[in-house]
Amino acid sequence: MRGAKTKRGDGVPRKIAHPVRFAADEYEELRRKANQAQISISEFIRRAAINKQIRTYKPPPQVNRKFYQELSAIGVNLNQLVRAVNTANKAGKLVEVDANAIADLVGSIIPVIKQAQRDTLVCFNDREDNQE
Repeated sequence: MRGAKTKRGDGVPRKIAHPVRFAADEYEELRRKANQAQISISEFIRRAAINKQIRTYKPPPQVNRKFYQELSAIGVNLNQLVRAVNTANKAGKLVEVDANAIADLVGSIIPVIKQAQRDTLVCFNDREDNQE
């Protein structure tokens, strides 16, 4: 369907216009793709912006291999501990767990994980485009 469409299929009027600037080559590519899809440029932009997830983020930084291996080992140990406690509980055995030791372990891991999260999330705050 070509031409200006001032209402959506459900009858909601399209009253808001937002100007967008393109370089000549970008506009030509956009026009070509819209023509190929046999829809207007506006409809093509709407479909691309609303119906598809478009990522413009830089890739996350490489994770330090040693950090990854240590974190994996901690996860394996915690998983083994939880599995052993669950197995014992299912068998009706009383399992004594040193809650303070586990709390200390988790307490020592949390700051490292939070720092890794901050380091990783930096790339998502440094977007290549300045969208509002």
